[in-house]
Formats: sequence, C-alpha cells, structure tokens
Amino acid sequence: MELKAGQTAVVTGAASGMGRAFAERFGKLGMNVVLADVEEPRLAEAAASMREDGSNVLDVVTDVSSAESIDELAAKAFDTFGAVHVLCNNAGVGGGGPIAELGTKDWEWVLGVNLWGVIHGHRAFLPTMLASGEEGHIVNTASMAGMICGPMMGPYNASKFAVVAITETLRAELEMTGAKVSASVLCPGLVNTDIINSGRNRPAELAGWEQEAPSEMAEMFRQRFAEATPPARVAEIVEEGIRENRLHLFTDQEFRAIFEMRVAGIVDSMARY
Repeated sequence: MELKAGQTAVVTGAASGMGRAFAERFGKLGMNVVLADVEEPRLAEAAASMREDGSNVLDVVTDVSSAESIDELAAKAFDTFGAVHVLCNNAGVGGGGPIAELGTKDWEWVLGVNLWGVIHGHRAFLPTMLASGEEGHIVNTASMAGMICGPMMGPYNASKFAVVAITETLRAELEMTGAKVSASVLCPGLVNTDIINSGRNRPAELAGWEQEAPSEMAEMFRQRFAEATPPARVAEIVEEGIRENRLHLFTDQEFRAIFEMRVAGIVDSMARY
C-alpha cells in the first residue's frame, strides 16, 4: 500500500512509546493522524507537539478495553476526516505473575486492553474501511511473547498469542475476498518504552496481583529497556511493512533461537504420531 499525504491513520496507545513514534512518522508523511490514548495529559502533550511540527492531528481520550469508547473514537475519526486508511491497534499493557496466584481481575485487565482493544478496533473500523473501496492497512501490535512463552507472563502471553492468531486469520480472510485492505502483526522484542510501568493506568476496580521485584532485578529490567530498540526504529519497520504488505513484522533477532527451538520441539512431537 502506498502511504501519502492526505490519508488518515488512527493509532491507539499514541501518547507514548511505539504509538507516539508511529503517529509522528505518519504525520511527517503528511497524513492526518488520530491519536488515541487513555492518558489524557500525555496525549494532549503529544498532540500539541505534533501540531507544532505542522501535523494535522485529532486527539481522542480512549479506553480501548471499552467498546463504547472505541465506537466514539471511530465516529470522531470518520466524521473529522471522512476515511481511515491505516489503523494501528497498538495500545497495550504489561502484566503477569504466577498463574496459580492470579485472580480474575488480573486477566481482565491485561486481556481487556491487549486483546479486546484489538477486537474492538476491528469491529469499529474495519467494515467502514472495506466499504470505502480505498486501500487500507491494519497493524496489530502483538509481541515476541506472541511467538514464545516466558514464565510469570501468563495473561500477557495469552493476549499476544491471540493477537497473532486474529491477525493471521484476518489476513487470510481479506486475501480470500480480494479486499483492498490488508493486515500485519507487529511482534517486537524489547523496545525502549514505559511498558514496565503500565500499572500506572490500571483501574482501581481491576486491582489484583502485585509484587515488587527486588530492587536489583527492577534496575536490571529498567536498564535493559533503556538500551533496547528505539521506538522510532519500530516506526520505520511498521512503515516498511505497510508499504511492502508483510504479514509478520519483527524488530530484531534476539529471540530467534528460542523461537526456532520451540518450533523444532513442536515438529519433533508431531513426528512421533
């Protein structure tokens, strides 16, 4: 798909991290950009910064776990710009703990944002994007945690595996019907974002399992994220992926060996029967 001035992109989780980098890159291409995020102060700052740089933006406070909130986002986007050509279902939170100790609210919080945010985004935007007859593209943010599983990350892993599955299914359906809209799934490794502090946006009514990591471990995680892939580089990868219509988008090779071991183990198990 060609990306050009005058088109419209919608990005959830756009107030910081990868989402903000996506929005800024689309803005520099001359596209209209709809920024959606649950953090109102950060969202307002991001929108103001982009406007100062000459971008045409609309900022909408949005809780992606809420169907009604996503519906409002879609209505404002279509009413303001008439069409949506790129949709980045990017908003996400980290969250986990030992599965044996997690409660229902722990799962509801993570799945509500990471999984239902994507589901609501498809439902609210995709039919109108298809009906427009124009080229379009959807990028769903998953994670390498949608390809491999680490301990203490049950809800997060489950949400990201689901996003990969949904995107692959959607892509097959769009190709089967000859639609002008396509889809990609972004599976980043470690990226220099604030996701390790995503609990700041956890609703009080969904409070659940919490355990502070030892200070040494917490510092190690902060250092690893600080040295990780810059969000701007991920934005480049997303733009390239849209232009080249690639299904799977990865940011680095760090977890490739672990993924290959997982696949080899599965193939070996299948060969036994």
